[in-house]
Amino acid sequence: MPKSANRNGSSPRAGTTKYDAHHKVLSQTYGAFADLRRELSDSKTTVHEREEMLRSFATCPDSQRSWLLLEDYFEKLLLSRKDFPDTNWWPRLLNATGKARLEELAFLFLRAKRSVPPELSAHASLDRFSKAEEAEQEGKLVQELENWLAPAALPLLDTPRATLRVVCLVQPGEDEPAHHRLAVRFLLSRPRTGEKARSLREMIDLVVRATHEQELFSPADWEFIQWIAATHRHRGENADTLVLSDAELLQWLARWGHKSRLELADNGQPLHFQGQVVALTPHLETGDLGLSFTHRIALPGGDPQAVAQVKFFNHQSPIVLVGNTFFLLRNAPPPSVLQHLVHQPSVPVRKLSHRLLLHLRKTQSNHGVDWGSLCIAHPAAPQFVFELLDETVRLRLLAKSQRDQSVWFWNGQEWLAHEKKPRAEGKPE
Repeated sequence: MPKSANRNGSSPRAGTTKYDAHHKVLSQTYGAFADLRRELSDSKTTVHEREEMLRSFATCPDSQRSWLLLEDYFEKLLLSRKDFPDTNWWPRLLNATGKARLEELAFLFLRAKRSVPPELSAHASLDRFSKAEEAEQEGKLVQELENWLAPAALPLLDTPRATLRVVCLVQPGEDEPAHHRLAVRFLLSRPRTGEKARSLREMIDLVVRATHEQELFSPADWEFIQWIAATHRHRGENADTLVLSDAELLQWLARWGHKSRLELADNGQPLHFQGQVVALTPHLETGDLGLSFTHRIALPGGDPQAVAQVKFFNHQSPIVLVGNTFFLLRNAPPPSVLQHLVHQPSVPVRKLSHRLLLHLRKTQSNHGVDWGSLCIAHPAAPQFVFELLDETVRLRLLAKSQRDQSVWFWNGQEWLAHEKKPRAEGKPE
């Protein structure tokens, strides 16, 4: 866009222009008749001079002369190009000729929310302006979609001379060792210095430096470096290891879990995360010490994994690591329970409470367990009994055991014996 010196020698206008102030006073004073007053405020000679300028501007093929004509027109209105801060309006005016150019000039006033001069009012169709704005917004949306879904490949001027490895270490939590943290190290390799660990501050500085740093990395490495600088620019830590918080871990996995960017330090294999959900399920197993109660992780489409083979992360949005794959955990246990599960994953069934045994009897009945050796089951036929209490009729659900003729009643949640009798076996009923 050509530049011209300020002809009247005054400094650039700041704040409200005289043009805007004049039309604001007209609008506040005359209200609905403000447009009519604007037409009468300028003499016919003044309007005619501006119309002649617009005719010359509409048909001028030379960009430099068109710019000078537009400057003269703005000065007649006590305006300048600096009063229209948008930078893409000048190419639009040059690409149009005749009435289309004048229409674009009228739209320039409408976009800036300024009153349209009388000589341009014939070209300021609000309907056409609305359609033009809608088309422009659609064009911007298409461009944004293109940048998002099909971004342009980063330029690669030469063979990459620097490589980046993101190595992850699983560390126990300081306060709760059962809850782990993911520590990240950035290993930057250059031909002269070899592979060295870099701090987060040094990674961010790579983006701030000259563009020659970008030429040293592959597009995939530079994409990660730019992402690091954008998401962690407020941390700027100088330590070689970056320990991720709960929210940061989930953010990293969602962004890079489907690629091979994150590498596990234990085996050198990439970490994966596909957004799958797993759950802890109770399980009864037979070992050297008899029947034991434990938990397992039910993997989607795979074999269940023992708790000892799983690493637990995050209090909020709990996550587990099985092998090299992260999963979201649906039913995370309380920290106190998790601490015991990690160090003592199984408990002998004989040490469980009666209530917990009854719960397992209901939920784990299809695991081939001899429940007769663990609890006493009473076969019975339920019956409804109406009881008259003062002036109230009460309905109760009872059952008489066929085993010992004991009477049981339902309290809405479980069966309770009407008369509790001590039993030598000590087994729950």
